[in-house]
Parts: sequence; C-alpha cells; structure tokens
Amino acid sequence: MISERDTLKQDLGLVVAGLLAAALFFWLYSESHPLGAADSSYGETAASEASVEILQSLGFYSNTRPVTFFKINGSLADSLQKQTSFRDFYEDERARSVFPVFYWSSSFKMEELSPENMWDYSSDQAKTIEITLSENGELLALDNRYEILPSKNADLSVLAYAFGDSVEGISNLRTDSLIYQRLQFQFDEIERNTDVNTDINPEGRNFLGERIAEKIAEYYFRSTGWPQDQFSLAEVEEVSVGDTDGAKVTYRLNESSVRQVTELDFTVLPTGTLYSIELNYPVNGSQSLNLDQIKTGIRMIVILLGVFWILILLFIRFRLRLIDIKPAVLVAVLAGFIFPFLMILDIFHSHVYSFGEINIQFLFRQLLNIGIVAAFTSISYFVVCAIADSLTREHWAEKLRTVDLIRIGHFINKPLALTFIRGISYSFMLAAFMALLMLVLPESWFSLENDFSGNSSYLPNIHVLLSNLVVMFITVQAIFLIFLSKLRSSVTASAVLVFFVALAFILLNPLPVEIGSLTTELVTVGSIGLAVGWIYLREDFLTTFIASFFFANLLSSSGGWVMDQSPDASIFYSTLILIGAGFIYGFYGLYKGKSIRDLPKFVPDYINELAQEERIKQELQIARKVQQSFLPESTPDIAGLDIAAVCKPAYETGGDYYDFISLNEDQLAVVIGDVSGKGIQAAFFMTFTKGVLHALCDDFKSTIDVLTKTNKMFRRNANRGTFISLIFGVVDVKEEIFCFSRAGHNPLLYFNSSEGKLQEYTPQGIGLGMAADNLFRKNISEQRISFKKDDILILFTDGVVEATSKTNTFYGDKRLQNLIKNHHKLSAEELLERILADLDSFGDGSEQHDDMTMLIIKKK
Repeated sequence: MISERDTLKQDLGLVVAGLLAAALFFWLYSESHPLGAADSSYGETAASEASVEILQSLGFYSNTRPVTFFKINGSLADSLQKQTSFRDFYEDERARSVFPVFYWSSSFKMEELSPENMWDYSSDQAKTIEITLSENGELLALDNRYEILPSKNADLSVLAYAFGDSVEGISNLRTDSLIYQRLQFQFDEIERNTDVNTDINPEGRNFLGERIAEKIAEYYFRSTGWPQDQFSLAEVEEVSVGDTDGAKVTYRLNESSVRQVTELDFTVLPTGTLYSIELNYPVNGSQSLNLDQIKTGIRMIVILLGVFWILILLFIRFRLRLIDIKPAVLVAVLAGFIFPFLMILDIFHSHVYSFGEINIQFLFRQLLNIGIVAAFTSISYFVVCAIADSLTREHWAEKLRTVDLIRIGHFINKPLALTFIRGISYSFMLAAFMALLMLVLPESWFSLENDFSGNSSYLPNIHVLLSNLVVMFITVQAIFLIFLSKLRSSVTASAVLVFFVALAFILLNPLPVEIGSLTTELVTVGSIGLAVGWIYLREDFLTTFIASFFFANLLSSSGGWVMDQSPDASIFYSTLILIGAGFIYGFYGLYKGKSIRDLPKFVPDYINELAQEERIKQELQIARKVQQSFLPESTPDIAGLDIAAVCKPAYETGGDYYDFISLNEDQLAVVIGDVSGKGIQAAFFMTFTKGVLHALCDDFKSTIDVLTKTNKMFRRNANRGTFISLIFGVVDVKEEIFCFSRAGHNPLLYFNSSEGKLQEYTPQGIGLGMAADNLFRKNISEQRISFKKDDILILFTDGVVEATSKTNTFYGDKRLQNLIKNHHKLSAEELLERILADLDSFGDGSEQHDDMTMLIIKKK
C-alpha cells in the first residue's frame, strides 16, 4: 500500500528482484516451451512457391496467390508433451518427420461459392484447397473439403506405374471427360484375385481393383515428405467422390515409443490422379474430453451465478443510491469501442484471408454482430465497474487511492509512479513463479493453439495487448473489488482472503494460456491466485491490475521470442516497449511528481450527495425538535371553553405553528400559522414569530395592530421570499365574541349551533413578510363572530385539506365541512379524533407530504 514512509530501498530491491525474475522467466521458458523446437526458417515465400508447384503437379490450378501461414497442430503437440520430454523428443529427425507438430499451410482459392451461400454465417466465401507442407517444404497433406476434381482428367504416367510398363493400351487412352466411364474402381472378390498386369481396353469399360488403388496411392506417397518405410498399409475402400468414384487408401504409422497413432488417407481416382491426402491423429481421449467438458460446465455455472449475484448487488445499491455512474459509464463506452474494434480486426482478417468478398451483405451482417457485442460488453462493464467501485469504497476504500488520483486528473505523481514500477516488477515475479511451477510439477505442458496470434488478426500486437487489457480489467475487478471487498465485510483474516482469491482464480482461470493436465492447471492457477492475492493485500487495486496485465502480456507474447522468426515477434516487441514505457513513466513520476501528502483526496459525487442528504435530515430533525418544543404542551384550561389541538408532522417539517396566549381571565389569544420553506430556516422564523407575538400581546390593542407590527418585525429580519400565513384571534368568554384577523391563511370555519350552519370566513389579509407596512395595513381587516353555547371554531393549515390519497386526489374542504356538520355534537377532542381518523382512512397508507395542524374550540 501507499505509505508516507520512505520506501526507496524497498522499491529498489523490488525492481532488482523483478529484473532477476524476468531473466529467470526468459531462461526457463526458452528451455521448456515447445515452440522453441519449431523451425520456420524455410520461409513463407518458399513455402508458397513450393505449394504452387505441388498443386499444379497434381492437376489443380488457381489464378490467385496462396495464403500461407506457419501453423501448429495443437492436439498433437499436447499428446506428445504428455508422453515425452518434447524438446528432446523432437530433436530426433525421425520423430520430427512422423509427428509434424509444426507445418506450413497454403490455401488456394479455386472457385467462388454459389450466391445462395452468401448469407451463410459459416461460409468461407470461396472454395479452397489447402496444401500442408512440412517445416522444410515437403508435401504432407492435401485438404480438398469442397470436392474439387483435378483439372486434368487423367495421369497416364501414374497409371503406367500402377499397371506396370508391360500393360498395353494405357498410352492409347483418350483423356477426355468420358475417361471416368472407361476407368472405374470395383473391389469384388474376382477383381481382388485378378492379376494386375491386364491389358487396358482404350474404348471399353475397365474395372480396377484394390491393388491398382494401392499402387496409385503408393506413387503419391513416394512424393510426400512422409517416411514411407515407417508406415504400413492398413485399409483400402471404395468411396464416392462427387459424380465419380474413388479409393481411400489408409496407411498407419508403425510406432510403439508413444501412444499416438498417425494415419494417412490417400484418396485417389481411377484415372491416376490424386484427390486428397488427409492427415489424422486418432487418439483415445474420451476421458480427457469429459474432464474438459465438466471443467467448462462448472466454469460457466460459476460465471452465470456470479452474473446474477452482481445484478442483484447492482439493484440493491441503485436503490440505496450508492453507485457512482460517471466512471462506470466512461469504462462502458471504452469497452463498447474496444471489443468491436477487436472483432473487426479478427473478422476482416479471417474473411480476407479466406478469399471472401467485401460486399453489402457481409458488411451489414458484421455491423449487426458488432452492434450486439458492443451493447452487451458496454452493459457488462458498466455493471461490474459500478458495483466494484461502490463495494470497495464501502469496505476497503484505501485500495482505490491511486485510481482516485487518475480520476481527478493527477497523472504525474509519486504514488502512481510507484504503482507502475511495483506492478511491472510483480509481473516479472509472477511469470518466473509460473515458469518454476511448470518445471517442477508433473504432467505440466503448454497447450498450444493451432494458429499464431500474428496470423489470425490484423495488428496482432495491438489486438493481444487490448485483449489482455479488457479481460484482465474486468476479471481483476470482479475478483478483488467485488468478491473480495464483499467478503472482507465479514472476514478480515488475510490468509482466508488470499485463499478465496486462489479459489476464484481456479474457478475462472484468467490466464491467457492453457497448461498441463487438469491437476497441473488447478495447482498452477491456484498458486498464481495465491501470489496475486498476496500482492493485493500488500498493495492496492491498480498495482494488482498492472501486475496481472503485464503478466498476461508476458505469457501471451512468449511465442514471439522462444521461436526464431516467429509470426508473433511483433507482439513480443510491443510488450517490451510497453514495459519500457511503464518504467520510464514510473521513474519520471518519482522524479517530477508530487508526494501523497501534497495530493488531494477524491470523494465521489454520490458520497457527497448522501452526505448532503444526511445533513438535510439532521437539519430537519433539529427543526422538528425546535418546532415541537415551541408548541403548547397542553391546551389551556379556560372556563367555558372546550379546546383540542394537534400538530401531526410530515417526514419533512413545513413549519406549522399554533399557540395559545392568555391575555386576562376572560380573553384567550389563539394563533395558527404555516411558515414557508423547510428545515432550520422554517423553525427559526417560527420561533421568531412566536416571540414577537408573545411580546406584542403584553400590550394588546387589536388583532390588526398585532399582525401589522408582527409583519414589520418579520420584514426586517426575514429574507425576501420568506413568509408566514397566519390567523390571530382572541376569544372573549365573557362577551361571547371571537374577533380575528387573517394574514393569507386558510379560511376559518365557524359552526353556528343555533342555526345548524357551518360558515367559512376569509377576511382580507396578506401573509406576513409579503408586503410593506402601509400595504399590509391597508389590506388587513378584523372579523367579529358571535360565539355562543355549542358554537365551534375550527382553524387548520393547508396540510389537512390538501392531504392526498393513493389516487392523488385531495381530501378537500367539502369533505372536512361535511364531517364537522355530521359530528358537531361531539366534544372538541372527540371531533378532532374523528377528523384525524377520517384523514387516515382517506390516505390509506399514502405518504404524508405536509404537516397537519388543527385547533378546535367549542363554547360550553
């Protein structure tokens, strides 16, 4: 991890150890890697020319230059590595000749495919013939999968060899298209026992037996690079070849030193021409196949379960608003461009080198594929990056320190410089560690791909580097930032965490190479997982990712240097350049960059937003406490009055306020109001207004006078735009009068018991703080109401009549008034409880959005 202490000596030692590990890795790999036995010195040009010559000599003609690549027989290489010390075994020329692991392949375009196949996704867009040559350019196989007949109808010299020079009639054969009717294979008992030295009837039909087929095949066998004395005839059978017939002559290798069968199938025509040479390596690998299928199945199940788990985490954390979208979107966009770019390099390379035509159908089909891939990868990377950042910040935030420096634009600094230096040094150590494991573990070998990366894509160096970048980026995030961060919330023991990293590596196997038997793979990948887990505990995420990325590049580029004149040489050189650039950046950052104490800390937007919301919640709680503390603890006990009051707060305070102020034994001032805004400000102005009203009531003259002076004081102290709606009234018990003034508040309801009528009073008035003194005084009036026995006064705030149901309809004034009319005989407390119950029933569990405050005063 990044530390304030001086780690110069430690880091210098790490670099030295990394360079020594790199030397060990290059040495061990060059000694043990099977590609070191390959020999491509014959050259692509010579192989192409030899293939053209062989193709023409066999009677096939192509108007295009062949596509020639140096290739590997991966399954054969695996089989031999399992049984032998491959490098020593392959130095034997005999073994090299009968087990051609490395070979030259030249593909020739013979014909265009028919138009109806242009939309076939598996179509190669052209009929081809593939010539396989040994490392030194000798014929090994002729792949004629499209069943193309030779251009020449017959080869009389081959027939002469097959029948013997004494047979008459061969030289008189007409080699026109009807020769396939005059010469046919027929393998029956009579023909098997017939002497091959039979005269040929140039005009009639001639049936050729097995011995003739054997001799034709033998002729072509002699012209190949296979050691004929090492093979024995195994089988001869008639086969159908297009519209004619042929014979497949099978030779099998007489080899007992390894459990590996080599079979050559020569398909020849009765006209003496060669149709194909198929090279087969049948091996009893059913158990291995089943193990591979089980391994792949388990891996896919683990990945699918991981995907579902991550999606659940994303949903949960989205609801909690714990997702930082910006970096996740940026990574998703980049992945959405990189993956299609890699697809384009692959698809167009494969299509062009398969002699495909670039047309509208092809472009449209590929654009559709690329679009689907781009969408899928963008979504995948967004989900993983969003969850990874969120979980790690919650459980292990220090692991993202250097990543945060990049996010805030600080690219040249000492922490980032050390991250690159350490990461590259660790990658060398990982590579050397793996090389040692491959050396000491039994049944360890390198499983080779059939094609070199340099022969399978345009810009292979860029392709490999970008592939390792995107694969390692999402893999390391999933393992460390998601899985390990979540695990750390309940487990803190380092050994346990490292063990689970090893388990994740075993299940996912993020290494870019296939190695050894299943046991060897599990041990090797698990050991690498332990090492990478240890690096993560010691360092941070970015260091671990850099170490993993460069480690993957070292493995991927190994084919570029263990073999001379390798098609992957550019990949290796690009890796070296990238390593050099990483070290240069690191040492430059150490020299020029700022130290960690001089760098700012990064806080994601969602954390700031949550902190702001938390502060708002705290303010609302404080405001609610202030509001509640200034409300009357109980209703006053005044002879002749039945009083009930309630203030039912919403989740967010709106500043509702009610109060009772005793003027004398017979007069009681009543106040109800609603302060605009929320939070601390609303609570403050409610407190301020309460203090002003209490002070003014000491020298009470009229309700207009009190509200006018309150407005003046409020205007002096409140911000413009802040106001209070208010009703201030005085109940005179002795005179049985209620006089009040309204400052922009809801109507006052009065139930006249003698008449049985409910009246609504809305005397003129403007909210406090909304107008200057003169304008306020001109627009306020005082209303006087006779207040006799059983009469009722109802004062309320807008939260009552504006309460909403689940269907977003308002409670409304009419429903409130009807309820009061129907239950006016109840006491003030009972009537208030009936109204509150009706409000609850109307809301039916819907959220309350505003305070509900109500005063009920009934004359006894």
